[in-house]
Amino acid sequence: MTTLWIIESTYLKPAADIAQVTPAHREWLDQHYRSGVFLTSGRKVDNTGGMIVARAATLQELVDLFDHDPFVQAGCSRYKYTAFNPVKRGRDVNLEGVPLVD
Repeated sequence: MTTLWIIESTYLKPAADIAQVTPAHREWLDQHYRSGVFLTSGRKVDNTGGMIVARAATLQELVDLFDHDPFVQAGCSRYKYTAFNPVKRGRDVNLEGVPLVD
């Protein structure tokens, strides 16, 4: 069964500090898109943090990964992790073993 995670970040520092670390954070994100862990991400509309949808077997796997996030290392962000097991998907989402609603 596929376990997906909604990961919500909350910014802990002013926008200028966030902007300074953002390029390194985006490189870190790209690394985990390439590995297949991250599926989509983006900044919250209110600019108080961001959201990531990821796949991982355990919370510890994610915590270990996020320990290397430049935002975490610079004290710019904290994360909240929520796991769920998808039971349906739309056409634009490709998750092996999760039934497509056609």
